[in-house]
Amino acid sequence: MTQTANNYATVLLELGVTREAVDETKEILSLTQDLPKSLKSPVVSKQDKHKLIDRIFPESMKNFLKVVCDYGEADLLEEIFAAYDVVEAEKNGILQAKLEYVLEPTEDEVAQMKAYLAKKYQKDKVALALEKKPELIGGFVLRVGDIEEDYSMKGRLNRLERRLAWR
Repeated sequence: MTQTANNYATVLLELGVTREAVDETKEILSLTQDLPKSLKSPVVSKQDKHKLIDRIFPESMKNFLKVVCDYGEADLLEEIFAAYDVVEAEKNGILQAKLEYVLEPTEDEVAQMKAYLAKKYQKDKVALALEKKPELIGGFVLRVGDIEEDYSMKGRLNRLERRLAWR
């Protein structure tokens, strides 16, 4: 996520925009391809974009969306909403992590991973997103924010290749 998306997400949270309003906005944007295109288009005037926003979106999101469109950053909306999820979770004391794997972990392994992360990052709650990645060959990759712990075979082979190429 870009810093710009993080900044917008923080503003959304500070404005007191509810989770329901954000989810409703995401749903509205996903209903048709034309709506996001119109908001992103430099050909559509600011006034027309504002009229469109006023007619369609929840009240608490209108001014925010107008500002995003005025600055020509409507193409960041998906990224802003993803950043909102992370910022909201941080505010609520929930650690967001992602586990990329080849073989799906058991419930016990997932529980152990959450316990490890909770202890390491001193958090009470951990939200662990699971994603299957066969290209890892074996093992797993654990991501928390910008930190990555790579225990995959692909990662090991890449590190070995770099060491051999260095000599």
